[in-house]
Amino acid sequence: MRGIFNIIFFLFLATVLIMSLVGIPLLALYLFFVFIGGRKRREKIQAKVINMLMSGEEVVGYVIENRVMSLFQRRLAIFITNSRVIFVQRKILGGYQMMDRQWKDLQDAKMDENIMPALFGASLSFSFINPPAGTMNVSGVDPETAAKLYTYSQAQEHAWEEKRRVRTLEEKRAASGGINFHGFPQAAQQPQAQAPALVSGQTIDVTPTDTVVAEINRAKALLDSGAISDAEFQEIKSKILSRHFQ
Repeated sequence: MRGIFNIIFFLFLATVLIMSLVGIPLLALYLFFVFIGGRKRREKIQAKVINMLMSGEEVVGYVIENRVMSLFQRRLAIFITNSRVIFVQRKILGGYQMMDRQWKDLQDAKMDENIMPALFGASLSFSFINPPAGTMNVSGVDPETAAKLYTYSQAQEHAWEEKRRVRTLEEKRAASGGINFHGFPQAAQQPQAQAPALVSGQTIDVTPTDTVVAEINRAKALLDSGAISDAEFQEIKSKILSRHFQ
């Protein structure tokens, strides 16, 4: 709907300007800034986002609004990486505003194909949980690219839904007296002195620090194998330290 309104308003405005001698150069100036150099501006914002990625982060894909959807404003863009969603809003007089949310906060991803998709494209929308909750959406993007990004986003959404479900079950189990810490089953027990251990024929004392190191090493092994993400590893490590040294 916005694209149709933009076209109608543009035709009306162009007609009014053409009827005026002053309006003709203004219209020419407008057309120059809007339509000339669009590819270079697209490549520029892509390079900026890539240069700001974290170590190990890669761009899966990105979409930028079609010009017909942004005849009177700068085009919006959404970049999808393997760890987050990045929303880029460029300002009229230069510069840009960048916002991002991690996949673990994704609540829902939606895609709508507009009428006349070759002209008006499709719409992508992402809603998130946890403060600050909100949405990111962009309209009038290439339907094929949008479909690929939507498929990838759906996979991330389902994966993190399962992780949140498992975490909720673990927290409930821990609250009821048992602990199952991301694959490390342990029985709830009262703190007690560690028994000496026999290593290479010598008796040594096993301290709480040794237990902490062992649990963190097991979590690190899961990280190295790809079973958990870096964010999950940091969360696990924090819980281990909190449980033993609170």
